[in-house]
Amino acid sequence: MCSKWVYLSFIVLVPALAGPAVSQSSATEPFTFVQVADPQLGWGYGYDNDVNSLKQAVRFVNALNVDFVVICGDLVNSFNDQSIADFKAITSGLSVPCYAAPGNHDVGNTPTALSLERYRAAMGADYYSFEHKGYTFVIADTSLWKAPLAGESDKQDAWLRQTLTAAHDKNSPVFMAGHYALYITKPDEAEEYYNLPPAKRSELLALYEASGVVAVLGGHRHLLVINDYKGIQLVNGEVTSRHFDGSPLGLRLWHVDSPTSITHEFRPLAPGMDFNGDEIIDTADVVIMVNHWLQDYAPCDIAPPPYGDGIVDANDLILLAEHLFEDYRMAAYWKLDEKSGTVARDSSASRADGVVAGNPTWQPADGQVDGAIELDGIDDYVSTPAVLDPAKAPFSAFVWVKGGAPGQVVLSQTGTPWGTNWLRADSLDGSLMTELKGTGRWDRPLASTTIITDGLWHHVGLVWDGTNRTLYVDDAVAATDAHNPLAISNDGLNIGAGKNLDPGTFWSGLIDDVRIYNRAMTPQ
Repeated sequence: MCSKWVYLSFIVLVPALAGPAVSQSSATEPFTFVQVADPQLGWGYGYDNDVNSLKQAVRFVNALNVDFVVICGDLVNSFNDQSIADFKAITSGLSVPCYAAPGNHDVGNTPTALSLERYRAAMGADYYSFEHKGYTFVIADTSLWKAPLAGESDKQDAWLRQTLTAAHDKNSPVFMAGHYALYITKPDEAEEYYNLPPAKRSELLALYEASGVVAVLGGHRHLLVINDYKGIQLVNGEVTSRHFDGSPLGLRLWHVDSPTSITHEFRPLAPGMDFNGDEIIDTADVVIMVNHWLQDYAPCDIAPPPYGDGIVDANDLILLAEHLFEDYRMAAYWKLDEKSGTVARDSSASRADGVVAGNPTWQPADGQVDGAIELDGIDDYVSTPAVLDPAKAPFSAFVWVKGGAPGQVVLSQTGTPWGTNWLRADSLDGSLMTELKGTGRWDRPLASTTIITDGLWHHVGLVWDGTNRTLYVDDAVAATDAHNPLAISNDGLNIGAGKNLDPGTFWSGLIDDVRIYNRAMTPQ
């Protein structure tokens, strides 16, 4: 576990609730998603710190391998061109889809036609729906319920009823997401700043109960609020900007196994150590800390986590030093420097440790970068958990190899039906190729003419930028083409063996320093 994301001791599982009546014959599939609340750039511990917290959240989400993210309002504190540009730039780094609801800081405590027009022009629709694995997600503009606007609130209400009716008719369980809480402690409480007016609240609760709503997500409270209304989970989650009680910032991870088995847990963000936002902890971050030495400067006051102690001192520097040169662009990093054992440690935030199969030999002094693993070409390989889905976003994979023979595989992804060999030596001459492709009739592997099985060390790589596949050998482009979107695959990787572990695909030689990035990179 990387202390960048110190969360294990904070996890609190919320048990599945019975939920409203939903037929078990509904065609639903399990999935996971993340709930983020109130990034509110410019309100928390200073604008730059809020920006870095949101960047942390994006990196964290990318490491979780979830299906999508829902952001429950107050995207920024002041809705202006700069803050919106920053919010959009940061969230564009997500490797999964992002669905945002507006908050009162986005459309105003009392929305107007002008504030709605500004929001829609910058961010798109303020209420909409989408479907995922048999479920319907409804994103609402709760500000239009908190402070009704003629011609807009009634339009959203009509749309909502139509959307919920359609979901109910096709037996699709519904998740609602917005900003304001329906209520804080009890359904009949009086209206105050954090909740919706009682009359509107009662109307919505009755509608949700009748329509198969299983959960209602929100933010705004800057503290966790969980309620159960007749089996409907009401969760206004933790934020990434600032909690009123100074508690750890974070997000909520949801596990949807079935309409009647839905759990969620808090994942706090660790204190940020990437002070300049370049996603690498290095000497530049040390300089920033030193420039604030013995000051009460929250961004660099990281020890003891999660609160700090009000001063930047040696304790903070020691903690920072423990994480020097960590790279948060990485989805996985197997150094393969072990001296013994059956575990290949992942040094990235993903902690996707690999399991060694067969009887390979660790070579602590014979790698290209420190140690390496030597495979026999018969049954030796390393299997890893799932790291990323190549269909979702750009990514890169780089590996050092030595030896091998035509037909043997450096790196593959398992799975049915779309497992594939990411990097392999061509069966004819041992030149580098990839079989990672789309599902179209005319989609084909990409082959280079550069041989990698000549007994020398070679740095091989595959980069997908969302449009083009590019193969690298020794940091030079070996082949590239424009290609259709890649096939979906959510399964683990094989290092040194083919996707199906077929004879002839096991690598015979050394493999070292396997790096997977969650973006398109050039070799380093």
